[in-house]
Amino acid sequence: MTATTADRSAGVPPEAAFVDAMAALAGGVCVVTAPTPEGRPVGFTSTAVMSLSREPQLLAVGVNRAGRTLPVLLGGRRFALNILHAGAEHVARRFAEGTADRFAALEWSADGTGLPLLRAYSSCVLVCRVEEDLPAGDHRLLIAAVERIMPGTGGPTALVHHGRRYHALDAAPAA
Repeated sequence: MTATTADRSAGVPPEAAFVDAMAALAGGVCVVTAPTPEGRPVGFTSTAVMSLSREPQLLAVGVNRAGRTLPVLLGGRRFALNILHAGAEHVARRFAEGTADRFAALEWSADGTGLPLLRAYSSCVLVCRVEEDLPAGDHRLLIAAVERIMPGTGGPTALVHHGRRYHALDAAPAA
């Protein structure tokens, strides 16, 4: 933190300072999707995703406790992690807003078990099974095992969120 940044944040309430600090952390943009018990697709945009383990293959997703999708994820214990490509900013925004039917007018399909997949907007899609559910402040941290990985059809350029904006991130050429 530079002296200028410290001076600006000196009078900022702790929560706002934390939110500002986290805005400086770039994160890959994903949409977590699952079906309700009635088969209706639901989902939300997340940058709170991380790889945990290669063996076994595990990842973690932070889910807001107040969100409507959490009970669906905990009830069904399975979800799709759609890793969005750079051309899918409109999809990220749609799933981040309170739109009633977030899947309307989007290209999506269900796999053989009913999981909604957004392959047209994704670099890849991971089908996951919830292994653990841990309290984490105003969120729950879901630890999930990866059951299957499918290529997306959207292209390899990543969509990232940084500084409260979306950005395209091209893969760097191998050195």
